[in-house]
Amino acid sequence: MANAFRLKKRKHWLQVTDYKYLPPIHNLAHTKHHTLNISNESKVGILAAIGIALLFLGVNYLKGINVFNRGENYHVEYPYSGGVMVGDPIQVTGFNVGRVKSVTLQKDQSGVDIVLNITEDIVIPDDSKAMIRGDLLGTKYIDLQLGESNAAVKPGGNVNGTIETELTSQIREELKPLTDKVKSMVVSLDTAINVLRSIFTDDVKEDFQKSISSIKQTLESFNNSAQKVNELIAKEQKNIDSIITDVSGITNYMNESEDDIKSIIQNLRDVSESMKAIEWGELSTEASQAIDQINSITAKIDSSQGSLGMLINDPALYNDLTNTLTSLKTVLEDFAQNPEVKLILFGKKKQQKDASTGQ
Repeated sequence: MANAFRLKKRKHWLQVTDYKYLPPIHNLAHTKHHTLNISNESKVGILAAIGIALLFLGVNYLKGINVFNRGENYHVEYPYSGGVMVGDPIQVTGFNVGRVKSVTLQKDQSGVDIVLNITEDIVIPDDSKAMIRGDLLGTKYIDLQLGESNAAVKPGGNVNGTIETELTSQIREELKPLTDKVKSMVVSLDTAINVLRSIFTDDVKEDFQKSISSIKQTLESFNNSAQKVNELIAKEQKNIDSIITDVSGITNYMNESEDDIKSIIQNLRDVSESMKAIEWGELSTEASQAIDQINSITAKIDSSQGSLGMLINDPALYNDLTNTLTSLKTVLEDFAQNPEVKLILFGKKKQQKDASTGQ
């Protein structure tokens, strides 16, 4: 009989393709002893193993390690680790190509040997450099700077290693001149403080306090003077306003007389231009000649040359001229008092002269 026979036993289906394989009915009660029995301890062990395996895979996945892709290992020697730890990324132009597999101390303790596990299919030229770098947060990584050589480093070979100067070291180097200056300033300041301490004795402090008191009194006097000035200004406010009004009037008048002022300025310019047009050299020459002539005349007068010189320098001539003028004055006065006598006198003289002529 080719039909299938199904027997339900404790919610388990048992399918047989031929009834001849069906055990006897009296043995059906013993079929439960033929099933696989798993103890609770085994189940716990299996679950624990699966959990550990998943945990291992998860940790490596988070670290970026591909467990199923072992990659290729390369060795790099550094003088110190630079803070690199196992699992730190390896980057080529910012792209992760692997992880740090191990960091070990060299046998002679002269440096460290770091194994780079490269999981990506890349070719590393033999002039490449593996530089240890870090970001601002302190996270370390290895920047694999590929070279341009045609020869490649074989897996398991050595790659040149360098360490980038840390940011703190760079800042320290940049700030070193400033810190040196600050230190020198602190030393100078300390010296200045010691000098001031030696200078400011008790007597000096007392004099300084007196000086401060005098300055305070001066400021108070200045404040009083300022108050008096303010009071005077308030008292003479009307006069000040009048002065300001007058000044404003003068300003307005000057604005109104702007044309006249411009005309005056233009006249002054014309005069200045006329003065410029004068040939001062020729005028100076003529003035010098005139002065020379005056000096010559003066010299002649001083040396009694000419009538004027003799008149001025000859006292006898001066006295005779004075006497003559005095006599003439007296004659004129007599003539003014008795003009008839003078006329008869002059007439007789004229007749006598005519008679003598007729003879």
